[in-house]
Parts: sequence; structure tokens; C-alpha cells
Amino acid sequence: MRELCILPLRYWFLSGGVFAVLALGVSPLINDLLLAAVHRAGLSTLTDRTIGALFSSPISVGLLGAAFLLVAVATLICFATLLVIADLQLSGARPSIVTVGVRLRRSINKQYRGGAFLVAAQLGLLAPLVGFTLFAPVTGSLGIPPFVGREYMKTPLSALLWCSMAAFIVYGLYKTILTLPFSLVRRQQLSKSFRFSLRATRQGGIRLPLVFAVASLGALFASRLGATLLGHAVDALDSVMSNTGAAVLGATLAFGSLTVATAQGFAFLFVGEARNYLALPVLPATRATPTFHVRPSGGFRLRPLLARGSEVRSALSSLVAVVAVCAICAAAWPGSAGSPDSAGSPGSVNHAPGTAGSATASQALVIGHRGYDSGGVENTIGGLEAAAALHTDVVEADFQQTADGGFVASHDTNLLVLSGKNKNIYELTTEEVTSTTVTMKGHSERIPTLGAYVTRARELAMPLLIELKVTGHEQAGFVEAFLAELDDLDALNGNWFHSLDPSVVQTIKAQRPQLRVGLTIGLLYGPLPDSPCDFYVIEQASLSAEMIRNAHQAGRAVYAWTVNGEPTMRALLREGIDGLVTDRPDMARINREQLSPGTGYVRGDLQNTLLLESRHLLP
Repeated sequence: MRELCILPLRYWFLSGGVFAVLALGVSPLINDLLLAAVHRAGLSTLTDRTIGALFSSPISVGLLGAAFLLVAVATLICFATLLVIADLQLSGARPSIVTVGVRLRRSINKQYRGGAFLVAAQLGLLAPLVGFTLFAPVTGSLGIPPFVGREYMKTPLSALLWCSMAAFIVYGLYKTILTLPFSLVRRQQLSKSFRFSLRATRQGGIRLPLVFAVASLGALFASRLGATLLGHAVDALDSVMSNTGAAVLGATLAFGSLTVATAQGFAFLFVGEARNYLALPVLPATRATPTFHVRPSGGFRLRPLLARGSEVRSALSSLVAVVAVCAICAAAWPGSAGSPDSAGSPGSVNHAPGTAGSATASQALVIGHRGYDSGGVENTIGGLEAAAALHTDVVEADFQQTADGGFVASHDTNLLVLSGKNKNIYELTTEEVTSTTVTMKGHSERIPTLGAYVTRARELAMPLLIELKVTGHEQAGFVEAFLAELDDLDALNGNWFHSLDPSVVQTIKAQRPQLRVGLTIGLLYGPLPDSPCDFYVIEQASLSAEMIRNAHQAGRAVYAWTVNGEPTMRALLREGIDGLVTDRPDMARINREQLSPGTGYVRGDLQNTLLLESRHLLP
């Protein structure tokens, strides 16, 4: 901590500049390469249904390789720069940006030839999967979609499996995280440094993982505290200013500076552990004075973190410089004079008259995801009734075909997770499926048929967003049979339909053009796919403000799934999302009332945004 506080100002500007260049300059270039790969593969957009075609073209594969190479170089430059700065500071070297550049060049020429891409893949691709993105400024948004984790967290057994996989990744990162620090400190090949990292973490016993864990928790606490304090500061300014645009931008830049400081702090930690293992001296000029001094007579005395006047002046000058840079950039940035929403949100598309949902054109719909699983098992009558009791606008439900051609309400094709029965629905008759008891969050119920579910929904006056799931084992004409059964139940009008399978969407629109049908997308990269759909249902991790605007311009609504975190809810509501498919309809309704599109700055807006960003820093 002391070394971080007295870090020379030139080093702060260097590390901050590296992050800014990589995030603002290199990230768009990587995005262009990925989009070019998609187009070279003959695709207009990349979805979970077309990802295999991405590797069908040699040119496309080459572009993907170029994108990975750029990610690797950017990740290594970021991490190595911070480590070199830390090593120079701890070794007592005179502060010099030129020296940093020379050390980096020598390392690239001699040390990074073996294993460099493995280190880059570890930090730039693997670490973000578990939320550690401090040294991955160009892949910070990479991660496992939230819906995947949700499926694993349904039951204790599957949750244990999910946590075990995450723990395995974290353990691998821990065992190898000191590879690059050893390489830079000892100036040796990465392959040899890898062995040093394995030995150091093994010999570190319980102390080393505890140190890393405490540092991670401290960094997470600092980011959350920073977000809260900056948010409250802007909220206070909002009460005395006509607009808060400049204040919001300045606070956002300050939070970015906190991110850089956190990354540099971890670099000091890693280099310090490497030097300690190698028994390398820390020169007196930078040797830390013990914070706690034990007295001979007993007790202890607290010593100041910065003992010398020069150190205090150095820390204060760095703090003042960072604040000044943030203030100047905020004042000079185009458009900062307005509030963060002065340009207006894209606004919601008008919902079709007479269709599901009671929300107006200026409000997003609250859509209960498979009902309300905290009040009943998902896709059961109990879950439906629980969602209706919370006054959700719409309930989303999944249906699939059984072996004898019937349709039942279920998301999972295999019944093992919720019932303990290792059987697939398409192998069972309707009677066998509906006699199966499913259990979730302390609730147990039987699986209902399509008819029982839609009938109860009509009794509750609850509109449905019906998903027809495709497993690949359906009978010929299953879409027609599905529509015919709903027609017999008089359940076509007043409900919406959607599917992950584009062919199902096309078939329903072709046979029943009057129905409101949507295309559901689990993974999307690039523009919205062409489809005869009336709306899109997009997984939240793939959704962007640009997608929402483009869909609105085409006259189509966009619904996000499955949105359970309040920061994400508020961010999407700000962007004018037309509906939130959520397991927390109560939370969604409260935030919807506060953040209808077009409203100005609302207290807590900035804190929400920064808290959302802080999730990309540490697990």
C-alpha cells in the first residue's frame, strides 16, 4: 500500500495511458476483426445457432487468429507494464518511463518467446470467465452468460458442480499467476518462471492464498466503496445544479483511475511475492516502515503509513493531479454539459393493442421468467400463480413435445436436475411426464400439460409469452400440432410466442401471421439477424444499446432475459428496453416506476452504473 501511495506521478500517467489506449484504441480494432471474420464466413451476424459456420472459411479463421494475437499482445503489454513499474519501484530504481520501455523491449526479445500466448490466454480469456479482469482491458466484458449459471444453481447438486468448475479455474490461475512476475524480476524464460510459480505457490502454504484472498476482498470493497461515495457526491450535486453531466463524467473517470490503482496494487503484490521468494533485497529508500510497532513493555503503537514529508507530498500531488485531470476532461468532453440522459433514451415501441401486457408505451413490461420460482417450481401452476400474485405484466413459459405427441410445460429436456429422474421428456408419454414431481427452492409440484397451464393462466387473466422449445426429437408437423392444440383451447389470441429456432418463428408467422411472434437469441455478436419476427428476446450479456435502437427503428420491441441484478435492470431501463424477463418481478416493477425512458438523472444512477462496472473487476 505504501509503495502505491508514493508511486511517482509519471508512472500513474503511464499506467493510465496504457489502459486508455488499449480500451479505446485496441478494443475497437479487435471488434472490427471479429466482425470481418463473421462476414468472411458468409454470415450477416453471429448467434449461438451459426457459431459453427465461423470456422468454415480459412480467411475467417485467419481473422480470428489475428484478433487473438491482438488480444494476447494487449494483455501482455498491460500486465507487463504494471509489473515493470512495480519492480522498478521496489528495487529503488530512479523513476523513468524510458527505463520501463527498455525493460519491456528486452523482455519481449528474450523472455516472451515461449509460453507467452499461454499467459495471455490465462489473463485475457480464462480469468474473465471467473470475473478477474484487472489485467484484461480489451476482454473485460468477456464472461459466462448469466443464464448458464442460473441453470446450474437450480439444485444443490448442480450448484456444487458449477462451483467446483469455477474453483478449478481459480486454482489454476492462482498456481500460475506469478509466472510473468518471476520472468520480469529474474529476467528468465517464461517456461522456467512457470515452474518457479508452481513452487512458490506450493511452498507459500496457507499464507499466500490468504494474502491473495484478502487483497481481492479489499480491492472489491474499495471499488464498491468508491462507487458509493462517488455516486453520493453526484447525487448531492444534482440537488444544487441544473444538470450533472460534467459531474457524472468526472466521477466516472475517477472510478476508472481507481481501477488502474487497483491493478497497480496487485502488480506490487505479485512482484513483492516474487522478490520475497527469490530473497531479493528491497532498498532502504523504499523499505516500508512497519505499520504496527510492538513495544518492549507490551502493547503496540500505530505508525503512520507515510512517515516522511516527501512521501506525503508525493501522495497528495498524485491525488491532486488525478482529480485535476478528471475535472478537466469532464469539462472539456463534448456533450458533458447535459445530463447523462439529455439526449433521451430510445423509447419503447408501442405494444400491440389487445395483446399481452398492461404496460404503456413509455414503460417496460415486467415478464415473470417461467413464472416466479421463489413462490413455486418454474413452469408449474404454482409458479404461475405466484407470479400473478406479484402483478407481473406477462409470464414466460416453456413447452416441449412428449413421445406421444402431447405438449408439457418444462424448460429442461432431461428431468434429472429437478426430479432426480434421468429421463428425457421426448422419451416419455404425456402421462409419464405429468406424473413426475419436480422440486425447486423448497417447492414441489407435478409437471402440467400445455392445456392445464394456459387454462389456469386465462383464469388468472395472465397473458403468456409462450416458448416452443425444439429438442430435435419432435414429430413431423409438431408446430402445426402445437398451434392446433392452442386453437382448440382458444389460447392463441392474447398471448405471445417465441422460439430459439428461427425456422419455428418463420413457420408460425407463415401459418398465423396475426400472431405476435419473437425470435429468442442466446448469443449475439453483430447486427440483429433478419427474421419475420415482431420482437426479439435477447440474453442480457449479448444486448447493447445499439441493438435496442436499431430494433426500435425497425419497429420491433426488444426484451432482455434473464435480468435479475438491479444494476443491470436499471441500465437496460435507461436504454429504453421494452421488457425485462426476470426472476425478480418485484424488483423490476420498483425500478420501472423510477426509470421510465426519457426521465432525467435520478438519484442513485451513477452509483448503479459504477457498481455495474465494478463487477468486471473481481469475482
